[in-house]
Amino acid sequence: MNTRRRFIEILPLAGLSLLGACSDKAAPAASPAPAPSAAPAPAPAPQPVESPAPAAAGAAQAAVDPAEPTAVALGYVADASQVDKAKYTAYATGQACANCALYTGKAGDASGPCPLFAGRQVSAKGWCSAYAKKAG
Repeated sequence: MNTRRRFIEILPLAGLSLLGACSDKAAPAASPAPAPSAAPAPAPAPQPVESPAPAAAGAAQAAVDPAEPTAVALGYVADASQVDKAKYTAYATGQACANCALYTGKAGDASGPCPLFAGRQVSAKGWCSAYAKKAG
């Protein structure tokens, strides 16, 4: 018993022998355990994970649908004038995605990316409950 693996291989055989010794009937003959292979098979080489190609410059990304679950959960609207002020009391006139710290679109663009909606565009005139005033 020079390795745990060998011990585990022979443990079932030892158990059968002990059970057979306690029984009035002859124990069934146990077949010998197969000899361990010389070396374990090498693990397959890890395959590189392909990341999606970045969007080409100027390529249009899909706009966020205000009806999708994430947008609904955040109270996103494509036009800040449509915010339910009774439900979202933190909303203040003048807040919009264009002046939010999370908005990464260029100034003057009609829409731009937001990390809350990865890979998609939010309206610069939009708003959601995650609004945080842009510094500066």
